[in-house]
Amino acid sequence: MSEGAEIVEFLRRIFERRSVHPPASITGILGSSRKDGNTRALTDAVFQHLDDARLFDLSDLSIAPYDYKHVHMQDDFLPLAEMMAQSKAIIFASPVYWYSMSAQMKVFFDRLTDLTETHKTLGRSFSGKAAYLVATGGGKTPPPSFEAPFAETAGYFGMHWGGMLHRSFGKHCPLATEIKADATAFADKIETSLQAADAMSARGVLAA
Repeated sequence: MSEGAEIVEFLRRIFERRSVHPPASITGILGSSRKDGNTRALTDAVFQHLDDARLFDLSDLSIAPYDYKHVHMQDDFLPLAEMMAQSKAIIFASPVYWYSMSAQMKVFFDRLTDLTETHKTLGRSFSGKAAYLVATGGGKTPPPSFEAPFAETAGYFGMHWGGMLHRSFGKHCPLATEIKADATAFADKIETSLQAADAMSARGVLAA
């Protein structure tokens, strides 16, 4: 397939995905080995209080590992990245696996390298957006090494790091009232931050 044909095919896939999943103000990316586990429950508790937010489960997508020859340009990574580019905020969600992010999330983060090589314009469009993290683990607090890759990656792309909500609870346990309250507060923090950013942007337009 020629380069021109590849671009046309890529654009076709973007528009097809848009017809099913129109861009939202907030894009969530869930990476977990269990679709209905604690991380999904905590993430849903946050998202139910967010307006115009859409959550994507990496387990439902086909995203191949990063490779130096970029032979996987036709999988679901670029359409998802394009959705992120259309949003104002990105929320990552991952359990703590062996002191780090999940395998699904790590594959996705490795593919962000494509946005620094073959799709630099798309990568630059992440600048100025906000990024957050929802996480669950067995311990009361995650290891210091856990949050750093998310925060540092956000900083690399010029995004504002909004922080992490991490909670611990047993396997398949219903969310306690306290955890639900924490999820609501985290969602309120995100909404307030976006509203403040919109207000500042509007004042900038008026001043111009």
